[in-house]
Amino acid sequence: MQKRIVMIFLLTGTMLVTGCGTKSSVSTVEDKVTAAKTVESVTKEVTEDHSNGLDTSDMFTDRDKEIGYDEERSAVITLADDNSSCASDAVQIEGNTITIIDEGTYLLSGELTDGMIIVDAEDKDKVQLVLDGADITSEQSAAIYVRCADKVFITTADGSENTLTNGGTYTAIDDNNIDAVIFSKDDLTLNGTGTLNIHAAEGHGVVSKDDLVLTSGTYGITAQKHGLSGKDSVRIAEGSFHITAGQDGIHASNTDDTSLGFIYIAGGTFEITASDDGMHADPALMIEGGTIHVVQSYEGLEGLSIDITGGDIEVTSEDDGLNAAGGNDSSGTAGRKEDIFAAEEGAYIHISGGIFAAAGSSGMAQNFGNSSTQGVMMVTVDAQTAQSLICLKDSSGNELISWTADTEYTSVIVSCPDITQGSTYTLTAGNSTQEITMDSLVYGSSGMGGMGGRPGGGMPGQGKQPGSGAPGLDGQPEDSERGIPGNDLFV
Repeated sequence: MQKRIVMIFLLTGTMLVTGCGTKSSVSTVEDKVTAAKTVESVTKEVTEDHSNGLDTSDMFTDRDKEIGYDEERSAVITLADDNSSCASDAVQIEGNTITIIDEGTYLLSGELTDGMIIVDAEDKDKVQLVLDGADITSEQSAAIYVRCADKVFITTADGSENTLTNGGTYTAIDDNNIDAVIFSKDDLTLNGTGTLNIHAAEGHGVVSKDDLVLTSGTYGITAQKHGLSGKDSVRIAEGSFHITAGQDGIHASNTDDTSLGFIYIAGGTFEITASDDGMHADPALMIEGGTIHVVQSYEGLEGLSIDITGGDIEVTSEDDGLNAAGGNDSSGTAGRKEDIFAAEEGAYIHISGGIFAAAGSSGMAQNFGNSSTQGVMMVTVDAQTAQSLICLKDSSGNELISWTADTEYTSVIVSCPDITQGSTYTLTAGNSTQEITMDSLVYGSSGMGGMGGRPGGGMPGQGKQPGSGAPGLDGQPEDSERGIPGNDLFV
């Protein structure tokens, strides 16, 4: 099936993406670019594809963002090993298991060295758990388990430090497959002005089997598998996130409904170290703002479609920095390598803002597509060492963009608003310097293989071998000239 990948630059921002082949990265960029040129229009096919048909105007409710609570009308739960207490009839205490059975707000403080909080209310009930100096460890299950409710809000109190931990195993306590420190069968929202630390020696950090929403707060998450996971979606409005994950940093997947399982990022600050993907969504990954730093990953950002309309993004990956085609990786498949998007239509990457800088292997290097409305150049260079400077200057010697690549590279892709058709530029990458005249808006190979310097050239698509690749992006459109299905093609 034909796959389309589209990349358009429209607004202002900073986009740093690296990946593919041997590990490649971008560390720092000094942005010398002037204000972006206004683009009056985009192609109809880009407009139709943008955001994959999802309405992003209704991602968060007022209640999701509300962090206030009335202490006088809240039930106070004091946690202590074999001595927890609460005066409310809606709270049942058996040893170190505290079960909440009714709608309301519950204030939790104290410590359980081996216990858990269970929410088992009616399916129309909304429950708010306010953590104010709570430290809960469950050696064999979730520290907080939402068995039933309409929606649960976990709020960190102002200035509080809270810690939730799983000890390394999950023993079944009912028919649900509990596998996270916070595990919810229903919609779950995390917010607040305090700090929540989550440690999962086994399993995931936070899992919702419906929507997982985070609108504020500070989070430190260490998980043996995914950091944050939502079946229907993961939606983040704001917050500070430091995530270390054995699989994906942020993960969304729904095998029952292909319209669900998406990730939406409106803002926030993220530092993600992941063994699989930094962020992985089955159908759609949408980023509208925030500061995202994927420190380590197999693939940085992955979804069938990727829409980036704002933010400051820096990615280090062993394979693709951005992947809108699945690829031959282990993302979200518990280590199994499979091409989960190979039979899907609608794969694309759409960036509508700013600067793009990528460095990595040239073996399967791909450039932007001809539909890009901002100038871009892809150049193959002699092998350059880690920490070598990459710098682009215009014909007057003005520095447009510069950054230092963390590891070795043989291919460079740069796009910024000041790259215009007909102008001449000098690109210096380590000890290699090339003068480039933009005969067209897209300079360099637009097909397979690192043939920078031959606009419009390239080879027909072919399957990617593990460990090979190119800087930045991965997709699976069909070769427009030869009609040969391709793999790992840049937008």
